[in-house]
This record gives sequence, C-alpha cells and structure tokens, in this order.
Amino acid sequence: MEKSSYKDLVIAVTYQCNSQCRMCNIWRKNLPGRLTAEDYNKIPAGLSNINITGGEPFLRNDLEEVLAVMHKTSPKAGIIISTNGFAAELIIKQVKKIIKLIPELGIAISLDGIGDKHGEIRGVPGGFLKAMSTVDGLKKIGVKKLRLAFTLGDYNIDELKKVYNLSRELKLEMTLAAVHSGEKYFNASNKIEKKREMAEALDWLVKQELKSFSLKRWLRAYFAFGLKEFILTGQRILPDYSGQDNLFLDPNGDIYPSDISGYKIGDLQCGFLNLAPAPISEKPSWMICTARPAIKKHWPEVIFWLVKFKVKNFFNL
Repeated sequence: MEKSSYKDLVIAVTYQCNSQCRMCNIWRKNLPGRLTAEDYNKIPAGLSNINITGGEPFLRNDLEEVLAVMHKTSPKAGIIISTNGFAAELIIKQVKKIIKLIPELGIAISLDGIGDKHGEIRGVPGGFLKAMSTVDGLKKIGVKKLRLAFTLGDYNIDELKKVYNLSRELKLEMTLAAVHSGEKYFNASNKIEKKREMAEALDWLVKQELKSFSLKRWLRAYFAFGLKEFILTGQRILPDYSGQDNLFLDPNGDIYPSDISGYKIGDLQCGFLNLAPAPISEKPSWMICTARPAIKKHWPEVIFWLVKFKVKNFFNL
C-alpha cells in the first residue's frame, strides 16, 4: 500500500473479451494478464476513483477477490466496473456478491445504439437484448449506481439521441465517450470524419443536460462541450494531467499516463512513488478519466461556463 498524489486510476484487469467491437481490438489479444488479486494491494491508498475495465472484467473468475483487495487498500475510492453486459447471468451472479462488500459499486454498461445497431457495432448478434437483460437484472438486485455508457463514432451519431432518451426512460445516467486511437491498449486506429454532424449531436446533448436541476448532469454537459471542441479542433479546453493525477494500469502491471498512451512510465512491482514523467509530446485526448482531474483543478472556469450556458440556454440564445 502506498500513499501518493494520484487520485484516478483506470485498471484493466484482463484482456479477455467476449465481444468484437469495431472501435477496439483488445479482443484479439485474448490474454488474462499476469496480476493476481493480491498484487492489487500495491495500488495507491488515497485514490478517489477506480474504473475497472478490460477486456470484459467479469470474465475474471476472481473479480470479487480483486475488488476486495482494492477496496481494502484504497477504501475511500469510488469503484465502477465498465462492462459490455453480454454475459447477464455471470455478471448478476458476481455483482450479488460484490455489492455486499461494496454497496456503492457502480456499473457502466456499454450501449452504442438501439436494437440491431448495437450488436453490429459490438460484433455480437442480439447484443442489445443481452445488455438490456443485464440492466434489468442489476436493477432487480439493487445496484444503486447503474448507468449506460455510449461511445460515439461516425457510424452511430444518430443513435446518441435514442440511447440518451432510453436512459431517461429507464431513469439511468448516461456517460459519454468518443472513439480514440490507442496502439498499446485499444490496439486500434480510429478516425472521425463527420465532425460537424457530431458537433450538432453534442450541442443537442448539452442543451438536454443543462435543462436539468442536477449538478452532475451540468458537469456532463460541460464534458460534452469539451468533447465537441476536441473533435472539432483536436485540442483540449483544459490541460491534461495524465501521469500526474490519473494513470492507467494494464493487466500485466505496466503503468501508463492513460489508456491511449503507448509510453510506459513504471510498473506495479516498483510502485507508484517513482514513476517516470509523462512525455509532453503525448497526443491529446478528452475522455472522462483524463478530463475529470482537469475539471476539478479548474473549477472556477467550469462554473463560469455553466453560468454562461445556463443563461444562454434559458433565453434560448
């Protein structure tokens, strides 16, 4: 257990996957990774957020033990598991056990379209119904922090409104990402060509979120605005603190500034206290794991934007 300044940690616990997503080639690796559950007692003790990802995290048969170690090592960290939701029975069985230890566990289920569209994107026929079965099952066992996670690409711009409206109908949160390239982790190169169409869809989303009375949804509006600017310009609206406040840990124990970075700055065996600095030349990104630390650091700018856009939205300017 180490004390460090790092607050956000994305942890891929396996490369094994039961989908063949068009924006990601992790499934081609199909490797479990070398870390055991006990190895995770080396993560920093003072984390605020831990995002468990894969591959498909629930394909680890010791996931309950992995999370128990992480929760004991960094007890104040909010833990969320990102899953494709395709193995409903397995997921629900494991989550029943995990929420006894971590009642505030979050689950994010990928949903990139309605009906056959989602299955086409994820390479799993009937994928939409499989994911919805998992959503229904997790609601029934009392998962409190359940959300849909939408990944935006040129191929599903029209699906954004549909998935958002579904999330409102189901009374679930919806998180957002856009396709990114990553040679090391995602093992994929993604390009965005329909930038203007995406910008229009994101403008719509910003307006919807700002209509609410929820600070969390207002912050999601700011994130969506930042994503629009990133797509149009290739630049972030706030600095990137990857390698300083947030990190990515892969299934073999290697540490990177973020999950799109190909620059290894350390490993779990040597610990988090003497990591190499992240290279300045790293390509920019705008994902929730790299945006959240910047939003926290630059909260006055964020508040100013919220006030300005709330007023603009109110008067429909």
